[in-house]
Amino acid sequence: MTEDVRRRQIIDATIATIADLGYAKTSFARIVERADLSSTRMVSYHFAGKADLVQATLGTVVDRQDTFVAQRLGEERDLGRLLLGQLTGEVAFLAAHPRESAALVEIGTHAATADDADVSAQVVYAIRFGRLERQLAQGIRHGVFRELDPKVMALVMRQAVDGVILRLRREPDLDPDACGRELTDLFDRAVRAD
Repeated sequence: MTEDVRRRQIIDATIATIADLGYAKTSFARIVERADLSSTRMVSYHFAGKADLVQATLGTVVDRQDTFVAQRLGEERDLGRLLLGQLTGEVAFLAAHPRESAALVEIGTHAATADDADVSAQVVYAIRFGRLERQLAQGIRHGVFRELDPKVMALVMRQAVDGVILRLRREPDLDPDACGRELTDLFDRAVRAD
């Protein structure tokens, strides 16, 4: 097995472990068990420590989500449709990739605030809120969105999407497409300039 394949195996096991057990209960031992590896040294060989592994896991999940959303957005250039398409794409990703979505929320909620501070608060913030803030600020500059605080609106948008993730975990029959439409309608009304 190549090193890249082994790293991917460990990251996938980390995603599954965090999604199933939560961030706090995730350990190298649990990941090794999930990945069916012989020892925790296999993880230590590929990652400098838990912080490195969590950082790589977060990056992998975000890359997967970005690829998924980008495919849905296609060549869209309209700033309003891009922002709303980002939100509906993220909600669609939740349904298509529930473990990755749950891991993303767990890492975002706990990694930067845990006692062991596995991932810096700045990294988590930039990944979870930065893109939305930039999209909102750009839309305000171009007159597409009304005057608003991009930080506050990005926070509200992220919390709304995260709420869908948490609800889907408790209610697997929840219709993510309906949630996406409702969020799109709500935030379109909340940010548009007219």
